Amino acid sequence: MAMYDDELAKAHDMLIAMGRTPGDFGIEMEFMEPDPDGAGMFTVQYLVTILHAKSGKGLRSVGGIGNDWVAHFKAELEEGYFD
Repeated sequence: MAMYDDELAKAHDMLIAMGRTPGDFGIEMEFMEPDPDGAGMFTVQYLVTILHAKSGKGLRSVGGIGNDWVAHFKAELEEGYFD
């Protein structure tokens, strides 16, 4: 999926800009079922799971239109969550 691939590249670049090693983070995506109350709008959403190999800490966030998992990931990094 192009949107996720673009976001993954953005997360990779963000990690490098923050002095982190992208290989230290495992990032996986799985599609979520559409919201049945979406009034006919079947917006693609996906669950992003991030695991930091060194600390063993994980983070889950939602991606897709209207969601910014990369910003959530960056905020958690800046607050020291993975340290």
